[in-house]
Amino acid sequence: MERYLIVYRGSTVDESEGPLHDAARWDAWFDSLGSALVERGGLARSSVEVPSRLRGPKLNSASLSGYSVISAVDFNAAVEVAESCPIFDEKGSVEIARLIDTAG
Repeated sequence: MERYLIVYRGSTVDESEGPLHDAARWDAWFDSLGSALVERGGLARSSVEVPSRLRGPKLNSASLSGYSVISAVDFNAAVEVAESCPIFDEKGSVEIARLIDTAG
């Protein structure tokens, strides 16, 4: 099994529609992952991007909204897990990366 980082992107609040975040839906999704969930991680309320040391932070529509770590047999299986994520119902998206074990 390999470990994958799932990064949640996008706002969970739309000013015109009010809050979209449903904590119960997230809890149910995390529970449904069972042993595939390595680290629940956390959800973020707001974030900014710092493009370089010489420029200040800027807001971004694809801002970091949180992260989790899962285990899966391969990248395709990790994508399958992520496709059922509640972030899509909150007008967000995910980014998935395979984690490399750097322990020596």
